[in-house]
Order: sequence, then C-alpha cells, then structure tokens
Amino acid sequence: MEHVGVLAVAIGPRVSGSREARETVAYIADTLRGYGYTVEVMDFDYATRFRPATVTVGGETIAGIALNGAATGEQSVEGPAHGQLSPEGTALRGAISVRERSTTTPSDRQDYVAAVSGDAAALVIVNDPRWPPFGFPIEVRDAIPVVLVSHTEAERFERAVAEGATITVAIGPARPPAANVIARPGEGARCDIIAGGHHDTVPGVHGAIDNASGVAVVLELARIFAADGLDEGLCFATFGAEESGLFGSRELVQRWRATAQLPRLMVNFDVAARGDAVELIGNPELVQQALTLLERDGIPAFASSLLPNTGSDHMSFAQAGVPVLMFSDGDLSLIHTADDVFDRIEPVALDRIGDAAALVVAALLAEIAEAP
Repeated sequence: MEHVGVLAVAIGPRVSGSREARETVAYIADTLRGYGYTVEVMDFDYATRFRPATVTVGGETIAGIALNGAATGEQSVEGPAHGQLSPEGTALRGAISVRERSTTTPSDRQDYVAAVSGDAAALVIVNDPRWPPFGFPIEVRDAIPVVLVSHTEAERFERAVAEGATITVAIGPARPPAANVIARPGEGARCDIIAGGHHDTVPGVHGAIDNASGVAVVLELARIFAADGLDEGLCFATFGAEESGLFGSRELVQRWRATAQLPRLMVNFDVAARGDAVELIGNPELVQQALTLLERDGIPAFASSLLPNTGSDHMSFAQAGVPVLMFSDGDLSLIHTADDVFDRIEPVALDRIGDAAALVVAALLAEIAEAP
C-alpha cells in the first residue's frame, strides 16, 4: 500500500513521457537497487496517442489531450469559438469548432470531418463523464488540431461559443522517450522468469488500480525474493507506454529476442487491487498449475481470459512464443475512470494476489532450477 500511495497519490497520473512518468521510473529503479538488484532503465521511442495540448479561453489555459497527437506536428492556432453549424450551413472558416461528446456514443471522427468540411482551424471536444478522459485516435496526417478537454469545462466553453470568444489551441512537442525498468540479480544475469507490470496511466487518471497495484506487487515480490539473497534466473520489470499500445513490453521483447535473451516464462500483474479471488490468465498448463498450487494453500482463484479489445504486457511475450501467466482481480469497472484512486484499493485483495504470486513464482523458479 505504501508503493501504491507513492505512485497514485504522491505522483498521480503517470502518462508515459511525462515528468510524472520519469519520477515513477526513478522511484521504481531506486527501490529495486535498494533491494540489491542490478537495474537498467531502458529508454525507447514510441508513437503516442497522448500528446499534451492546451486550450486558452478567457485568459485561462486548460490542459487537454491531442486526439490526433500521433499524426499532428507541434502547432498553435487561434480563432473565434463556434458551435454546431447553423441551419443555413454557416461556414466555420478560421473558427475553433467546439463540440460536446454524445451521451450515447462518442463521435470524435464525425466531429473532425464536420470541422474540416466547414474549414475550421481546430476542433475542441468537451468530454462527457460517461467516457474515459482520453481519445479515440484520429489518424490523419497534417490534420487540424483536435483537442479533448474535461467535462468539467463544459460551462466555460458554452459561454465562449455564445460570446464568440477567441480561443487558442496548441499541441505541444512530441513527448520525450518512455522507459522500462529492468532488475536482474547481477550484471548480465540471465532471466529465466521475468515478473512485471506497467507503470504508466491514461491521462488524468491516478491509476491506483491500473496499475500502481500491479507495480506494488512486483516491487514486493522483488523485496521478499531478495530477503535471503538474490535468486538466480529471477528478474523483475515495469513497463512504460502500455496504455498507448504495449510499446514498452514490445520494445523489451524485440531487443531481447535479437540478442537471444528471451525468458523461459513471463509473469504479468495488471489490475491487482480488488475482489474476492485471484484471476489467472495465460497458457492453460501454467494456469492449471497455479490453480492447483493456490487451491492447496487455500487461496481462492479462477481461470479466465482477457475481454475482447483489451490487452496487457504479457501479450508481447506470448506473441514471441514465451509462456505467460497473468495475475489480476477480474474487475475492470473502475479502470480508466476518475474513480481509479487510492481509496478504492482493497488491501486484503492486494495482499491475496501478492501471496498467490509469491507462492507460484517460487514453485516455477524451483521447477526451472531442477530442470536438466
């Protein structure tokens, strides 16, 4: 819980490439070094959909997210605020189009097309609280800026449209590199098992559940396995840019595959904070082995699979042929929302997943050590 507090409260939202993400990487690396591990910080570039952006209206500058950040260069435009097209089809030429997200289905791309058709200089989309505070990417090269702002700013933009107030929309420079943190029992030591989880968040979300909880389990596993001396073959990692598309774990897999360093097993921790049982996802034989071990120890657990259109870092290893096992809690109801905060963590559930992981990782490590 101490680790969760540092990540989700003291640091807060940890979008990869941000200052907060760099603080997070430094905290994780220092913690692992303190346990005696040899630590590598692996920087990497990636195409982010979470570019920083601002909207200035009425002398106030509001932070936002560029929905087409991966396709648009750094730029700033200014124009009068304009709402929906009038019945006469008034052109938006040079104006900043302001739209509110639908309460039924976000229509970001349709709003973009309407703004471009009307010759708007930029598009500001005011979020609805029903939807996550990040974008559905608009992959159009040389696009007009499209910036999403919080639903809490709705009244401000309603006034701006009514008054035709001048708005400035700015998309900042591309984010600096993201980073993975890798801990080995010694310089150049092999990694038969790597246990990890992502440390980044989506914008504007404190990410206590997704995934400060998973990182906390990784750090506690590293601590307890180091208590009687570092274990040969057991490594730990946390990944950046998972929320942008598993970029951190993919980068690590790509580099390790090129140098024949892929692990024999990968154990992943993502959303490990709530519920009454441990969710296990991965290779069927590993899931069954874990279920048997946990049943003997009286820890409730169940086999599961990822929901459609979801993903986590173990997938990068699975695609490279590495057997994988993921520990989670099965409850995705609060992730990517403003309710993903420290107070929603259930310490008993977090402890249960940590105990389960310690038991299973110890058994897998012993099995590998005994193999010919």
